[in-house]
Amino acid sequence: MLSAARHDYPDDASLVEDYFERGWTDGLPIVPPTPERVEAMLELAGLVPDRVLGGVPTREVVVTAEHAAINAVMAGCKPEYFPTVVAAVRAHLDEMGNCHSTTGTLSGASQIVVVNGPIRNEIGIQCRDACFGPGFRANATIGRALRLVIRNVCRAVPGVFDRASLSTPFRYSFCFGEDEEANDWLPLHVERGFAPGDSTATVHSTMQVCEVMDYMSRTPEAICDGWLAEILRRGIFADRFVGEANILIVVSFEHQRYFTQAGWSKADLRSYLWQRCQASGENAKRIMLGGPEGFLIVGAGGPGHATTWLFFPHLARAITQRIESASESRRT
Repeated sequence: MLSAARHDYPDDASLVEDYFERGWTDGLPIVPPTPERVEAMLELAGLVPDRVLGGVPTREVVVTAEHAAINAVMAGCKPEYFPTVVAAVRAHLDEMGNCHSTTGTLSGASQIVVVNGPIRNEIGIQCRDACFGPGFRANATIGRALRLVIRNVCRAVPGVFDRASLSTPFRYSFCFGEDEEANDWLPLHVERGFAPGDSTATVHSTMQVCEVMDYMSRTPEAICDGWLAEILRRGIFADRFVGEANILIVVSFEHQRYFTQAGWSKADLRSYLWQRCQASGENAKRIMLGGPEGFLIVGAGGPGHATTWLFFPHLARAITQRIESASESRRT
């Protein structure tokens, strides 16, 4: 595993080229992880270098705060982003996050980070226009930091533990925030048992991604029925290890308007979806969510495009971790 760069390179360009040669990057240039930069990450998060964040027992891997900090520097994170990276790493390494299978699968599953709470605005997480795409440093580098940890520490390298047949560009980075200010829906983290003032990172491993565009429907029922057609066609599968699965449903601003105008809460949405799934006959056996709480509904995106994105699960549950302040980390 790479360590913080010492003064054994004549310049940064030489270090970057050496990291490329050693296979320590995702194919894009990195920021040299000097000891000073790594220490700044750890200091702001209140973490000592050898603090264990989790592990992958099947690979005999233990991930420490220093490992995460090195890769966060490489990804281009600011120090203030690091507590969110730490929460995302912890979420992914949760036993039910199933790092081994989701990063080694032939299907090339990707990890999505959804950020909730006040930290979104504090560090500039994009929640609205173009929030899935490039152009936003916090989104891009936090998602990339998680993926670099998966590659460099968890050894999910193509041809080693990453066995993906084709993989996906989502594996470079995928991080965005819920637009909690867009309406009166309960934010994802509150629905999952956290306080409104908490900040959290939720990691969802996904294999299939489906965009459901619908400019014609104007009622909640009609919009949901469009989603259901895809859900029932594809199915939502779990395995014996993770048990009940989740599907992440990201509802665009335009679709949100029709639900809120009709007075539908997220709970109403889940109830409608679950009842229709259960009434679908044989197809109901292919929807292995365990209950309506398996639908994770998030509002995000800018105005103009009437669409909802469905992120189907792959061999893991979605895990939410609280983002701790430096003082909290020092006490634990």
